[in-house]
Amino acid sequence: MWKVALFLVVLAAAGHFAVQYIRTNPLHPVIEAGDVVVETTDFLVRLSREGPVEGVYLVVSAKSIDWSQDPANVELSVIDFAEAKDFLRAYPDFHRYGSMPGLRLDNLSAPLAVIGANRLAYGKLRDLIDAHDGRVRQQGERLCITISGESLRVSAARSLNEDTDHTQTLQARDPDMRRVFANQVSVDDCVKVLAVSR
Repeated sequence: MWKVALFLVVLAAAGHFAVQYIRTNPLHPVIEAGDVVVETTDFLVRLSREGPVEGVYLVVSAKSIDWSQDPANVELSVIDFAEAKDFLRAYPDFHRYGSMPGLRLDNLSAPLAVIGANRLAYGKLRDLIDAHDGRVRQQGERLCITISGESLRVSAARSLNEDTDHTQTLQARDPDMRRVFANQVSVDDCVKVLAVSR
């Protein structure tokens, strides 16, 4: 009996540490002199905080970029919910991934890069990636993300190996990319968000 109890305790402890590991942001964002500093696979990047931002967005696409050169956890393609809700009401099948009205609106979306400011926000971003991939495969309900935090701009980037400046390279990579340091993130079905917003 004691072996079973010991096994359950070890299993619970292992699960706890596994969850902590998974939910630990690999960018390790820190605040230095008012800026957000992160470390990607190749660069040490400083991002200037440019004021509060919050919004609700319909998620068109989502991908994890944790282990990349980019200073963000996820890269999203989104449509502002104020614009998207008209389509949600007008087209019966728009609320599902893969619908024809939804496919037509893909080119109206805008890129949004998000860094989780804390463990909870980062965990929600990981949940979004997992849920989005499943929803797209099954043509399930569209997801909406609610974010609050601070707008960011790349202000400096240096190579980790050679200590060379790559600021202009990262700034020019996607000039239309909006960046957010998110301290609060929530994810839900867009139809539920629409019902609440009425």
